[in-house]
Amino acid sequence: MAYLCALLCTLGILFIVLGSFRISSYAFKTYESIEKVPYNRVGLLFGTSPLNSDGETNEYFSYRIMAASQLFKAGKIDYILVSGDNQHPSYNEPRLMRKALVKAGVPAERIVFDFAGIRTLDSVVRARKVFLQKSITFISQDFQNERALFIADKYDLKAVGFNAISPERSFISRIGIREFFARIMCVLDVYILDTQPKFLGDPVKIGKSSLPKKLSSKPVKQTSPIKKISDNAQVLAIQKRIAVYEPLAKKTTDSKRILKAALSINNTDVAPANEIVNPEVSIADSMLSTQQNELLSSQKDEALDEAQKQAEESISVRE
Repeated sequence: MAYLCALLCTLGILFIVLGSFRISSYAFKTYESIEKVPYNRVGLLFGTSPLNSDGETNEYFSYRIMAASQLFKAGKIDYILVSGDNQHPSYNEPRLMRKALVKAGVPAERIVFDFAGIRTLDSVVRARKVFLQKSITFISQDFQNERALFIADKYDLKAVGFNAISPERSFISRIGIREFFARIMCVLDVYILDTQPKFLGDPVKIGKSSLPKKLSSKPVKQTSPIKKISDNAQVLAIQKRIAVYEPLAKKTTDSKRILKAALSINNTDVAPANEIVNPEVSIADSMLSTQQNELLSSQKDEALDEAQKQAEESISVRE
């Protein structure tokens, strides 16, 4: 059991050390010369307090402001995204940075606030997911830029770092100890915990860049044909033509001539004695009745065929 615990501790330490070296390897993507740093539309300025705990000026803050203003004036960036902590009403890093940048000569309209940059991870991920940047320039001291570049790789954010001047400090200092643990946490966040920002939110526009269109459930193309205005008129015309042929399609018993012929035949059975029935007339009437029946039957069939044809045409038009 002790052997297993020792093995796990060794592997854990090795993992952290290799991860820290991996973060340090991103130094090759940082620049200290304004002439050599590539252009990016937006520069991300990481926040810090303008004052130390003893009330003295924080040189890390001053040097970052100087670096950001120099990049802007040199045309290496067009906008500055100031990202910092604003969890307490009495502490607002983004507004303090904006005030210092304006004093250094950066137009206020070229400065964008990110009030939820609580940690380096939050600032980097929000720059990608909220402010929709695909490429960016990180502005801070070298140790923080290296961590930021390490995080940016995971989120497909193409980035470079511009190193602000680092104040002189001893090898073992409060900043050095803090950075040591920050790198351990950074490795765990990226490789194991998959930590996400505390706050995200809706996309935010920087400058004239357009926001992505919202997804819609409406079909891109029309799924049904537009009904033509002439459809109703054509249906009415067909109905009128059917109405014209309906009288011809009536039963033969509706004909007055057929009724008269039937009555004349029936009367022959009960004719009075003084009435002489002419056989030739009866035969002629019978032949006439047969011809009328055939004629009406033919007209009826033609009317029904025409009506059926018109109905089929009406159905095909509607389809």
